[in-house]
Amino acid sequence: MVSPLPRVLLLSGRELEEVLSPGVLIDEVEKAFITFSEGRTVTPPRTVMWVEGNWWGVMQSYVPGYGVGVKVVNVIPANLERGLPTIQAVVNLFDPVTGSPLAVMDGGVLTALRTGAASAISAKYMAPKERGPLAIIGTGYQARYQLRFVAHVYRTDEVRIYDIRESAAESFKGYAESLGFRVVRCRSAAEAIEGARVVIEATTTRTPVVEGKYLSRPTHVISIGAHMRDARALDDDAIALAETVVVDSREAVMLETGDIRIPVERGVLAMDRVSELGEVASGKRMGRLTDEGITIFKSVGLAIQDAAAAAVAYREALRRGVGRYVDL
Repeated sequence: MVSPLPRVLLLSGRELEEVLSPGVLIDEVEKAFITFSEGRTVTPPRTVMWVEGNWWGVMQSYVPGYGVGVKVVNVIPANLERGLPTIQAVVNLFDPVTGSPLAVMDGGVLTALRTGAASAISAKYMAPKERGPLAIIGTGYQARYQLRFVAHVYRTDEVRIYDIRESAAESFKGYAESLGFRVVRCRSAAEAIEGARVVIEATTTRTPVVEGKYLSRPTHVISIGAHMRDARALDDDAIALAETVVVDSREAVMLETGDIRIPVERGVLAMDRVSELGEVASGKRMGRLTDEGITIFKSVGLAIQDAAAAAVAYREALRRGVGRYVDL
């Protein structure tokens, strides 16, 4: 007789918020990036399909010390009009030795949390020493996590925001003010960017919204949007001005966004100038060269982040007695 599967822990988005604070998650995701750049993870290319004109992906990774994570995720921009998240996902965590399922959790919240952690790691190593305003272009679901996590490592009082949707900008303004930030709503991306010391792009754009001519020195640009092969959030001028360009994965950014691929193909950017975040975190490559430079971090998101974040969530949930078990 076949033995039944072990009980599986279910974690809701609210419970993930409870157990995965910036102080807990940033350091753990940083370790996962280092492990990835050292070639010690098992991370196959994601499987992608298009359903009803929308992107769906299956991402999987084994990260030593954390476990095996598998995520099914979709990106549906029209959900903005439906009052639903544009990114929805479910993450499964497995024991790498026994193969047993350990946990199932809200992948949308987990994705936002681990993406915020990656941006914070980039700011830790690449943001200027000089303090100043933080600009956020795109104030949807991801932006709240970007603000919380990046502000954990780059302290600022002023947040400038721009979104083409009035309601989204106003809602985010209230959220940021509730955290104690002074918020300035801007009339354009250019107005938000000029004079900012950290710029976060978190949009669903297909054309550049961060233009080099508006960037002030010093600044650090974080781009988490434009997740299609021909889509761009950063123009050629922004790329050309950067003293360092750092990505989560060289291979992934060349396949999954135009922000790096197109400048490389045009000769604007040489790949030997592109570093991985894990290389920067381990000290093998520099994230910032000068006090006055412009730096760029481009992220498309990796399965290693999901696996590590899911494992940390599972560990913290067990420690705190959070979540509920189900028998499969």
